[in-house]
Amino acid sequence: MSFNDEPKNPRLSVHNKYKRRLKSLSRHVDDFLYHADMKLDESIAGNIYKREEIEQVVAKVRELAALLPDTDEAFDGPSIREDFLEVLEQSAGETEKIMAEADNFFKSLSAEEWDEMVKSYHQKT
Repeated sequence: MSFNDEPKNPRLSVHNKYKRRLKSLSRHVDDFLYHADMKLDESIAGNIYKREEIEQVVAKVRELAALLPDTDEAFDGPSIREDFLEVLEQSAGETEKIMAEADNFFKSLSAEEWDEMVKSYHQKT
């Protein structure tokens, strides 16, 4: 889709964009509150300039945060496999097996076959 094309489904496009922005806002608000709490902690930030103003802003942001989805739900990434370590352990020997097969394949090539392979690669790139 180029910049001038319209989306195939404008309603769905707007809905998905809204959901992405809402998730992003949730993460940013959570990050802001984390840093604001550090700013209001005198043991970390020292003497605080305009403390009342900062506390008012933080109170309003907390109200906003209550309306937003939980930051754990806002994470938009691939799902984590519960059996990841098991899958990793099962595939541990596969890399060595693949490398050995590739090594045998390249050793079995004649000089002409090798040159043809290299020439074909350079033509494609």
